[in-house]
Order: sequence, then C-alpha cells, then structure tokens
Amino acid sequence: MEHTLDRLADSPLKLAGVTISIATIGYVLVQGLRKTTTKPNGLSVPPGPPRHFLIGNLLQFPKDHFYKRFCEWKKAYGDIVSVELPGTSMVILNSYELAQELLNKRPNSTAGRKTGYMVLEVMGIQWSTVVIQPGPHHSNQRKMLRRGIGPQRVRSHDPIIEKNVAELMIKLQTFQGNPYPLMVLGNIVIEVAYGTKLPTSMKEGLSSWNNELMEYVNHAVLTFWLVDILHFLRYIPSWMPGAKFKRIGDRSTWLSKQIRHAPFEKAKVLHKSGELGHSLATDLLDEFGPSDDTMDALAVLYLAGSDTTSAAVMAFINALLLFPNVSKKVYEEVISVTDGTRLPRISDRPDLPYAEAVWKEAFRWNSFFPIGAPHVNTQDEVVDGYFIKAGTVMNVNNGFILSDPKVWGDPENFRPERFLTKEANSLPNPLNIVFGYGMRVCSGMYLADRSGFHIGTTVAALYDIAPLEGKSRPKPELAEYTDTLFRLPANFEARFVPRDSRTLDLLKAVGIED
Repeated sequence: MEHTLDRLADSPLKLAGVTISIATIGYVLVQGLRKTTTKPNGLSVPPGPPRHFLIGNLLQFPKDHFYKRFCEWKKAYGDIVSVELPGTSMVILNSYELAQELLNKRPNSTAGRKTGYMVLEVMGIQWSTVVIQPGPHHSNQRKMLRRGIGPQRVRSHDPIIEKNVAELMIKLQTFQGNPYPLMVLGNIVIEVAYGTKLPTSMKEGLSSWNNELMEYVNHAVLTFWLVDILHFLRYIPSWMPGAKFKRIGDRSTWLSKQIRHAPFEKAKVLHKSGELGHSLATDLLDEFGPSDDTMDALAVLYLAGSDTTSAAVMAFINALLLFPNVSKKVYEEVISVTDGTRLPRISDRPDLPYAEAVWKEAFRWNSFFPIGAPHVNTQDEVVDGYFIKAGTVMNVNNGFILSDPKVWGDPENFRPERFLTKEANSLPNPLNIVFGYGMRVCSGMYLADRSGFHIGTTVAALYDIAPLEGKSRPKPELAEYTDTLFRLPANFEARFVPRDSRTLDLLKAVGIED
C-alpha cells in the first residue's frame, strides 16, 4: 500500500482500492482540467513533458532520483517546468531569480504547504511548524523561535554548542568509519531547547524518539500512499494485509506525542520551581506561557534542524576528505587565530574567511538538499509570462540552481575561492537557497549555521580526515551519494588523525575540564 499503483493489485483490498482510486483520480483530474482551460489574457502554463489523457505526467514522474529527472526536464523545457499529476498541478523552479520572485517577494500568497494525509493525519504530524498552513499558529510559533534562536539571541547558546562539540572531538580521537551517527546536533538542540536539567534518561529517549520519527517522515514524503487519496483507509485494522501504513502511522503518532509532551511537562515543572535554567523553554515560558504553541515550537526544533545541520556537517567533512589541500588551508587558518593553544571558539568566525568560504562551497557542491521543501500558492500567479493557477505545488530545484554553469562558471569544481573575490558579489549565498524562502525560511537556520560551522572548523583544526588504513583517498568525480531527502556521501568511511601532539594535549585538557 505504500508503493506505486502498479504494485497494488496483489490483494482484494488493494484491488478494490485501485478501482476506486482510479475513478477518483479521473474525476479530480477532469475537474482540474476544466478549471485550467481558461487563463487570463491568453497566458499559457509553463512548458513541460507531454501529458497523457486523465493521468497527466504520472508515467513520466520519477519514483526515485527526483533531482536527476528534474534536471533532465530543465534542459528540455527551461527555467520553469510544468507537470500535471492526478489531482496535483506542479511547477519546478530551476532559477534563483524565479524562486526569489515567487517565494520571497510574494510570501503572503506562496507560503502554503501540500502535505499528504498520511503524514498529517495518519502519522500525527499536523502540529509541526514545518507542515502547517500559514495562519495564527504558524506565525506565533515562528515568532517564538525568532525570539529564542534568532540572530539577536542565538549567541546566548554558544556555551552549549562549544561544550558538545568539545565532547565530540574526544570521541573522534579513536573513531573510524562514518561519523554521521556521532553528530552531536541532537544533543545541542535538546539542551538549547530544554536546558541541561532534564534527566539523562529523558534526553536519550527524546533523541531516540526524534531520530526514529525523522526516519519515518523522510520515508513517507518520498512514497506514494493510497490513503492520501482514499482517506477512509485509515480506519482499517493495522493487522490486515497491506496495512503496513497503519502500523507506521500508529508508531509515528505515539512518537509524536512523546516528543511534544514528555519533555515539555518536565520543563514546566522545572520552570515553576526555578530550576530549568537558561534555555529556549525558559525564554518562551517566561514570555508566552505554557501554551500549545510554546510546546510545539520547542518540539519542532529537533525535527526541523537536526537532519539539515548534520547533512551540512557531513558535506563539509566529505570535502575535507576529498580535497586534502582544502583541509590543510582551513587548518592553517584556524591555527593562525588560536595559535594551537586552545580549541576554536564560535567568536573566532569573523577571522576565518577561508573556512567560511569552504562552508558555503560545501552547501553548494553536490548539494545535500537538492530539492527544496515545496510551497503552494493560494491565488493565481503570473511569472515570467506564464500562468500558475492557485493550488500549484512549487518545487525549487536547489541542486541545479547551485550548479548552474551560467551562474557558477565551473560548478563541477570545489572552489571555495569563488566566495573570496569580487566574483562573490554576483553569486547567491548557498545557505539562503538551502534554508528556504519567505515565510517558510528555516526558523532554526541561525542555530544550525552556528553549530554546523563550529563543528566543521573544529574538526579541521584538530584532525586530518584520512581514508581507512589500506584504502586510497576517494576521487571527487567518482564519489557517490544516497538517493534520500538529504543527499549524503554513500559508504563514507574515514579516520580522524590528530594533526600533531598539541591536538592530544588540547583533548586531554578538555577531558579534565569535562
């Protein structure tokens, strides 16, 4: 039931579902076609692949490797591509200028979401700031997050970031393999959100629950679910054949409730007794009180920021492995600031322009977030001479925008220097592209950027990222990446070799202080 329609006819329940769904799809599509036959001033919809009667572009639409197919369509049809699926109109934006025009300059009408019934209702994620529609709850939660971790306040959490990063450096000293599971973003987010007074067992549980729920969500948004069309299927028993979606939904709903309620109830008790300490929870409870919006703003922080930041750090570390000359330059720059007598501090960042350029280039090169989170327009729009009807899903092709030869010149090359010359004045900031647009820009972007940059530069300052013993350093042009929501280096394995004896001394000092 969680697979595409051609796999659904292996049980009577599924066969009946297919029959009903095809009729439903036909009706919805015919109604949609009727609505789009008349366009203002004779404007046409953007070009796109040829459509079939009733099913539109369903047969051409990718089941995986979305980014690859979207780039093929870009070459064939241009900067804006129109696709029609049963019940859904879609455009793919392949230029930064178009994304800016539609999503940044018209935020009041292009900030909608179209999230499937499976994710919202069956999995119980309808509370998340990331998926709810614009309105009072969305605005209130975003305001709360800006107050607590926006540009004016985020630096107050630097001690938590630096403590957790120092602990990570100690773990890496004897580590070999893929460091992605070691990334401390989960610990940082939990302590920023709820402080350091939550019991250790609750922190471990919260981290585990969040990681499990994110796996389900990431899988769900890339999968076709029949229940998205036939909502009544949510009421079938979870033990029935073909009802795996129900079991995923039940587990996700339980995880969602735990993530929202368990730490928040404990935080309220600690806040009332004055023991909660410095945290986002303290700030929000002081200013806004113990409302559902307060609870949800805290709960969404992990879901919204941990995966993105971990993927960004892995892109940075992958660059250090693939390009040892870049790694050496970052190391030399950091050492020129710290003199090798202390660990880097977050406050050192203004003095690290080359490391800053590498961070931006890591976001750009082989983008780890190739397809941005989709927006939906709530009213008809006209852009670049094309008509986009209300309710259209707008996907931003981040991967192409960040590798467009017309913009970047030599996009296949990992060249941080592009951000250190006059050339940089004409280039978009890759972080702005990845973190999103308008009313949907990532609320945790300042915390994510601050944490990720500090992890990356501290790793570069202390360790040479080297291949495993007996293995050769991977060639950049042969590197492979996962076909997932966040595109990660596939089969990544490395050693973290201390730069020199000063590294070991610094780690010993951290261990004593800890």
